[in-house]
Amino acid sequence: MNKYIRIPLRKVKRLVEKLTGFTIIVTKQKRINKTINHRTSDHAEYTYYYETLAIREHTILFESFHGKNMSCNPYAIFKRLVHDERFNDYQYVWALNDVNNCPKEFLDLPNVEYVEVNSDSYLRYLASCKYLINNTSFPPYFIKKEGQVYVNTWHGTPLKTLGKDMNGSLGQHKNLMRNFMHTDYIIAPNKFTADKMIDSHDLRGIYRGKIAETGYPRVDLVLEDSINRKKQLGCKENKKIILYAPTWRGEVGNVSDEINKIIHDIKVLEKSLSEQYTILLKVHSLMQNHLKNSHKHISVVPEHVDSNELLSIVDLLITDYSSIFFDFIITKKPIIFYAYDQNQYKKDRGFYLDIEEMPGPICTSIFDVIDEVSNAQHYQDVYKEKLDFCQKTFLPLEDGQSTSRVIDAIFYNDSTYTYTVEDDKTNILMYCGGFLNNGITTSAINLLNNIDYEKYNVMVSEKGNFNEETSKNFNRLNEKVKKYYRVGSMDVLSNEADRQTHLFKYGAETFYLKGPKDYLDKEILSMYRREYKRLFGHSKFDIVIDFSGYVKFWTILFAVNSFNKKLIFQHNEMMKEYEKIVDNKYKHKENFNVIFPLYNYFDYVISVAEHTRNVNKKDLEHLVLNSDEKMVYVHNSINYTYVLDSVLLRETMKIGDKEYDSNEKSVNIQRQLVPDQSVYNFVTMGRLSPEKDHQKLIQAFVECYKKNEKIQLFIIGSGELQAELTSLIHSYGLQEKIHLVGQLENPFPLIQDCDCFVLPSNHEGQPMVLLECLILNKPIIATDIPGNRSVLENGYGEIVENSIQGLVHGMEKVMYEKPSYKVFDYKKYNIEAMEMLYKYL
Repeated sequence: MNKYIRIPLRKVKRLVEKLTGFTIIVTKQKRINKTINHRTSDHAEYTYYYETLAIREHTILFESFHGKNMSCNPYAIFKRLVHDERFNDYQYVWALNDVNNCPKEFLDLPNVEYVEVNSDSYLRYLASCKYLINNTSFPPYFIKKEGQVYVNTWHGTPLKTLGKDMNGSLGQHKNLMRNFMHTDYIIAPNKFTADKMIDSHDLRGIYRGKIAETGYPRVDLVLEDSINRKKQLGCKENKKIILYAPTWRGEVGNVSDEINKIIHDIKVLEKSLSEQYTILLKVHSLMQNHLKNSHKHISVVPEHVDSNELLSIVDLLITDYSSIFFDFIITKKPIIFYAYDQNQYKKDRGFYLDIEEMPGPICTSIFDVIDEVSNAQHYQDVYKEKLDFCQKTFLPLEDGQSTSRVIDAIFYNDSTYTYTVEDDKTNILMYCGGFLNNGITTSAINLLNNIDYEKYNVMVSEKGNFNEETSKNFNRLNEKVKKYYRVGSMDVLSNEADRQTHLFKYGAETFYLKGPKDYLDKEILSMYRREYKRLFGHSKFDIVIDFSGYVKFWTILFAVNSFNKKLIFQHNEMMKEYEKIVDNKYKHKENFNVIFPLYNYFDYVISVAEHTRNVNKKDLEHLVLNSDEKMVYVHNSINYTYVLDSVLLRETMKIGDKEYDSNEKSVNIQRQLVPDQSVYNFVTMGRLSPEKDHQKLIQAFVECYKKNEKIQLFIIGSGELQAELTSLIHSYGLQEKIHLVGQLENPFPLIQDCDCFVLPSNHEGQPMVLLECLILNKPIIATDIPGNRSVLENGYGEIVENSIQGLVHGMEKVMYEKPSYKVFDYKKYNIEAMEMLYKYL
């Protein structure tokens, strides 16, 4: 058996010099292992290591700020461990992209190694170290494997908003949220921070790890002896130290402008205060290099100097919105808030706390800052009340022993300061289909407005990036919904990728050959179970609902993993969807070849109407075992309050000679077309796609128009057939009578202003728009298909033959005979619809 002995590099250097007579120069940067760059396209190396490497029981991987430096809470924990004889047999690995950012005292320790983020060694250690300690997040390909212990320390008490509370684009916190769902411990300095971390990342009730409310290890560093640190930074003993630590503004304004402002402000400070103070600047790494290279006269604190160790020698702190000031409060030394862009920053990012309540003066110019420095001797008297409040609220545990408490929790299972955020509710995970402008989205939003949040925690998982259309729809979700955003791509081995390609190509054929039990190969099971772990860590879900039923990735993901119950919805006549052709291509055939056999992996396959279920059962029973029990139906739920309120929210546009007044409630509501009330107005709404068959409606309208020119038609919606429909309308010369109004954010005022709604579809599940028109008590004409019949039968509207003449007959009947229809009891309907769903939950 080979045996290896670790020898410090400096000893090897001395030995070689003694034997050869040569002077050996060691380039320290080479100690960072950069063997093979990680290929982000498929993550094959990491996936291989994840599947094959054993766990290194006494090895800890540390990472701070994505490898920028050795700092913050991970550094404080490392510093304590490396000097604790109980951990002498441990190996320490630091993810560090530049070894110059390593404090010299740790550079040549035999049990410490440095690796660059995404290097081959990094991937190996990430997949095998027993302990993983990070203050931000590991890359999107990371999965915590069974037996690893992942500790996320985060990096500060938040003045600024976090996670979903941040202003800006949807899902900007997606990889951090994903990381949290993998962790065994989230370290918090206080209850305020713990609650903000949990709720801004939608962890409450879902997260299965522990919150360790221990105080912050990095604050222990502020309280350490600092005798030698002034000398290390070249500070004079006879001068006090001012630290200016501005927040990174990479997302606010222009970065170069910020650099110029910092340079200007530092020069003003030095000119006024340099006789009494040494002025140090601590900035974001993206600014660091520019300042260090171009403005060498400015005392920029090196990256390798930890901010909290630095605070131990600081006499006065100037900052703005950085959480560094919370750590400095423990010293009770002066803090000045230089918040020159407070209003803009609040608008762009948002705050949890009122900065006016923080312990220090608020300055808007650098000259105000200088004035406040001159008053620093009175700081503790002036701000005593605010200091006491902050000490009690944000620093109650900071006694210099926070690191010890964290170590006891992680390595000795001490539960004194830990707790969970699980509850007794049933946890539901849903995929809703991408939140396009369609009936599935409307149905999903309605369901999530109606579900009982006293009984259920509901998380909706969606894509990572949204366009304007889908983001608007996603933002309409009930505020109690937990939102999760898929980030990154699957970790896949090459043989698994081959099997997936085969499945996607021969899905249904494979099913016929192998049957449902062996439909999915072990490689497919392995890769999708791994992907579930990558996305959701060890979070707890009892029920999964594939509410879309159209996207094979999510259907497979839910099908192959274990839950108490699995549901998948059918929002249409699925075989007709299977056969649908758009632009001379089958739109859904490839997906459904894979999805239809997967119905056997779900407990219930739910159509949205009884007639639709009957059609789907007849068409698919050859693929679905136990279809009599498995294939059921649940009506779409509705949001009648939203529909009725939306009618009142309008801004209007003139059509012809008529114009309606604006309503004061119409803030952010799209301007609406106003029909000419002197003519009879038909309206329809739906995606401009083949199954909606707007061509048929246009041709029926033309037939009616030949007999009566006092009619108009409004078509609400957008889609792939828009150009074709526009051309058809122009061919009849009826562009002044048939209006393609596009997608409306609020279509209900226009529908209400029209006389009759017409739905010409060839196949539907249970059309949401018909239910919405019934809420408005609007006369309805619809083709005789199962989905339409399920809503209108028993006297709720006019059901006509699915043809041009059928529509003509119905339009003329409603227009001239004005028949009456049953009034829809929408409240009773909604109660019954939700009871139907609860039966299967």
